[in-house]
Amino acid sequence: MSAAPALSAHVIRARRQRSLESGAVFGTQILIGLGLLAGMYALNAVGGNLLMPSPTDVVEESIQMWSDGTMLSGLGQSLTVITLGFLLSASTGIFLGVLLGGFRVLGRVLEPFVNAMNSTPGAAFIPLIIVWFGLYTEAKVVVVWNAAFFPILINTTAGIANANKDLVEMARAFGARRATLFWKVMVPDALPSILSGLRIGAAICTVGTVIAELTMAQSGLGGLLAAAGNRFQMDRYFAVVIVLMALGTAITALLRFAERRLGRWRVSLANGR
Repeated sequence: MSAAPALSAHVIRARRQRSLESGAVFGTQILIGLGLLAGMYALNAVGGNLLMPSPTDVVEESIQMWSDGTMLSGLGQSLTVITLGFLLSASTGIFLGVLLGGFRVLGRVLEPFVNAMNSTPGAAFIPLIIVWFGLYTEAKVVVVWNAAFFPILINTTAGIANANKDLVEMARAFGARRATLFWKVMVPDALPSILSGLRIGAAICTVGTVIAELTMAQSGLGGLLAAAGNRFQMDRYFAVVIVLMALGTAITALLRFAERRLGRWRVSLANGR
């Protein structure tokens, strides 16, 4: 009878500790943000707008760019490239990762080629991509795909190859077919690795989009960034940078939310085996 109150008290203490920790983390983040703002004001006072724009000027320029539709148009163009590139890299990376991780001999045969392609800077392929696909959306999507594909592929391959051997052998003993092994045993067990690859790939997609927009037909947020930098309009430049930072943070937060949801599904699936 005494175990229940003790357990309840332990749960209350754990919740209180998590609440205090969350408050401390949030307070520290606020202090860091205020410190960065103070540093921007200090650099502006010492070196002027060319060295560091005033946060007030950045806010005013941001309001202007959102009001006249410039920022919204650029964001829409960049989101199109990011979304298409990420969906393409995620689908192909996961599919090929399942094959390479599930078929050991195939993985050993293709591993040197995957490592060679992954170690080659993506910028080296841009001239070839321009020749093949031109300068517009299709080529930018290919650049983003090339940047995000390999982290997703490698993480998926590792997750599938390192799936729980006992579960795999048990499923085989019960006569499970290869497709059942993949989708009912190996893929659920590899979800943490797959989702980690998707998070890395999503972050790289944002970087790849900006690189594509800078090196090809300038458009989107990358084009706004290049135009502001070429004219030394640093307040406009930082306004675009803030949107890019917010975009990357939002994408990461969405993937973390998806990871938590899928993590619950994975636990439920494991409990139901």
